[in-house]
Amino acid sequence: MRKSSVDGNETLEGSNLASISSASAVEMNRSRLSFVRGCGMLAVMLFLACPLFADSSDRKNVLIFFIDDLRPELNCYGADSIKSPAIDKLAKEGVLFERAYCQQALCAPSRISMMTGQYPDNTGISGLFTPLTKVQPKALTLPGYFRKRGYVTCSYGKVYHHGRDDSESWSDLVTKSAVKYANPKTLEAIKQRVAEGKKKGLGVDEMRTLEKGPAVEMAEVEDEAYPDGQVANQAIESLRKNRDRPFLMCVGFAKPHLPFAAPKRYWDLYERDLFDVPDRGLPVGAPSLAFTPWGELRAYLGMPEQGPLTDDQTKELKHGYAACVSYADAQVGKVMAELERLGLREKTIVILWGDHGYKLGEFGAWCKHTNFELDTRVPFIVSAPGRLRGGRSKSFVEMVDIFPTLAELTGGEVPARRDGLSLEPLLRDPGHELRSYALSQYARGSTMGYSLRDGRWRYTEWIQSGTKKVVFRELYDHHESPVPAVNLADDPERAELVTRLSEQLDAARRVGDSKVYQK
Repeated sequence: MRKSSVDGNETLEGSNLASISSASAVEMNRSRLSFVRGCGMLAVMLFLACPLFADSSDRKNVLIFFIDDLRPELNCYGADSIKSPAIDKLAKEGVLFERAYCQQALCAPSRISMMTGQYPDNTGISGLFTPLTKVQPKALTLPGYFRKRGYVTCSYGKVYHHGRDDSESWSDLVTKSAVKYANPKTLEAIKQRVAEGKKKGLGVDEMRTLEKGPAVEMAEVEDEAYPDGQVANQAIESLRKNRDRPFLMCVGFAKPHLPFAAPKRYWDLYERDLFDVPDRGLPVGAPSLAFTPWGELRAYLGMPEQGPLTDDQTKELKHGYAACVSYADAQVGKVMAELERLGLREKTIVILWGDHGYKLGEFGAWCKHTNFELDTRVPFIVSAPGRLRGGRSKSFVEMVDIFPTLAELTGGEVPARRDGLSLEPLLRDPGHELRSYALSQYARGSTMGYSLRDGRWRYTEWIQSGTKKVVFRELYDHHESPVPAVNLADDPERAELVTRLSEQLDAARRVGDSKVYQK
């Protein structure tokens, strides 16, 4: 009797043939297994070699503090009258840059420029009301870059000027609070004005003005009564949640931006009479478009619609600004203390920067919105594990440098079309000179002012967009002071200097060619 097995493909008849087939099948299976194992090993090797999938324990975290309207007027920058212990401590743990400049002295374009590593001419954004995603919806930003590399990306407080701009790049996004005051009477008065404005059918701009209260507020409250205290707590909670994952965290503190509102204990750190009233004189020969009427401050209650502030108003505002600096500094301290408590400090790169400078009565003016030294120079500190601690650099640096710096420090490739330079050499040797000058710009309608800060000089050209004609030039000597007294652009004795600086400025405006910035 003969037996057969269809499933086994085997019969008693032709048993020799069946044996040969079985042996071949076994050998084939062995070959397949060997091939699979080989592919598996190759996949593992590629997995471990790729930065995206590298062991997260080896990757450095990134924590960036964004501080709004902060001048480099801190204790660590030599301003003994300002109390900024947390930022001073951070400066001792890294490298402080004495000649750091933003690309435009205005919130939205400055922050977008930093987050893309591109100059405003490249981002296409030089105004306040245009978000990045409206002009470049697919732009590769700093958080987008890190998220693609497997990082958790977190945003708390004022990071972009437009709260939900670039929202797809964030793993966790908590936007800035609209509340600016803590005094119940102030809040109620604003509520009533807004209600009356709605009844009258006022326009958007007029309604924005009604939402503003006094320019200063001193309240007996805890830090969390104001938005920055809440932002610090959000960042602390996120650190606890993501302590075992590589993260990029951006923490944006609104103070010392107007209104100068902070808990009373920070006001109590300062005596009003110690604040001076700056000289209100304008630089001789400066063109009118170099200045603004500082409407941002005038929109607050109690501020004059035109003309200068009184001495008492000036001192009160300077007192409020200093109080807000110390308040913001305390929030930085809280977040840093938690970073250390969690054991994350030695594996976290920490950066603190100001989005632009600020005028506090110099020239009789306030706020930012110009190409002057006071508006474009910013505080900037980088503290990176394994790099120099307590260093100070006099090299010119720009905020477009943050993107390539963080890419290099975390072992990644610098993406194409970044306009900045990596600051890594300066974190090892602060005496190294990366650039010989820095570039900033500011628009006045269809005229763009490009400003170059050289070793001693600030040179500015105002260029019409249509004709490309230079309509005004400015040249200021900053050898002794950041507040210039006279525009030297038309001085015959400075003609050769103006020609040289004009050539440098023209080279600097060739956006994207980083080689022209190197010494």
